[in-house]
Amino acid sequence: EFHTNTKILLDDEKVLMAFKAGRDVTLFTTIRIMIIDVQGLVGCKIQYTSIPYRSVHAFSVESAGIWDRDSELNLYTRNRWHLAKVDMDFRSGKTDIMQIQKLLSGFVVGLPTDSKIVFAPKNYSKHERKAVGWNSLAAGFFDNSKEIGSTEINDKLHTDIPMLLEEERVLRAFAQARDMFVYTNRRFIIIDTKGLSGQRVKYKSIPYKHVDAFEFETAGHLDRDAEIYLYSTISSIYSNGIPRSVGLLQTK
Repeated sequence: EFHTNTKILLDDEKVLMAFKAGRDVTLFTTIRIMIIDVQGLVGCKIQYTSIPYRSVHAFSVESAGIWDRDSELNLYTRNRWHLAKVDMDFRSGKTDIMQIQKLLSGFVVGLPTDSKIVFAPKNYSKHERKAVGWNSLAAGFFDNSKEIGSTEINDKLHTDIPMLLEEERVLRAFAQARDMFVYTNRRFIIIDTKGLSGQRVKYKSIPYKHVDAFEFETAGHLDRDAEIYLYSTISSIYSNGIPRSVGLLQTK
């Protein structure tokens, strides 16, 4: 349809995934993400927004919870204004959000020498409501993170929660209450478990190639915590409107 009727795709461009929400359509092609927004009562006005994968400097997916039935995808781009962060919602039970995450991983953190991504059959429930673990709420009052075994986490993120690429390996992993910070050989992953039930989990990926600087601070006599900061080219969002100026995001 998009090659013959509307003719908005390039000749060698292929659609890999497509999702429909009402009259609107989201396409994941071989070179970009396209959001088709049908506007007006009769749908004569249509807005086509293209975000090339090379402009995506970080991304996150969030599984559905008990009260919020939608899974979410967030794109953090090098654009400014309203395209600095792009949010998308997907209905739980209709979308395998981890397949979208793996597709983005291939384009954003993958290398030309990587093997071809092979997707398992779609699973609409297995990963939607499965927290990583460490679900003690009492531990949430402590800010310190502790190192955990990288081998176990590497296995989990390849099998139980299949978000890593075939050639990607976990180098270091740290647990903080129910959350985790994972350093692979391609990216930094923040796993944020939300809610009392822990069924809503956000997985945020920041590729190392988009980290422009970092600093770390050792512990002191009164402050017993060591800290690390990453400075990236991701825009920091101050409001949902169009800001006059947009800074860069600092990740602690």
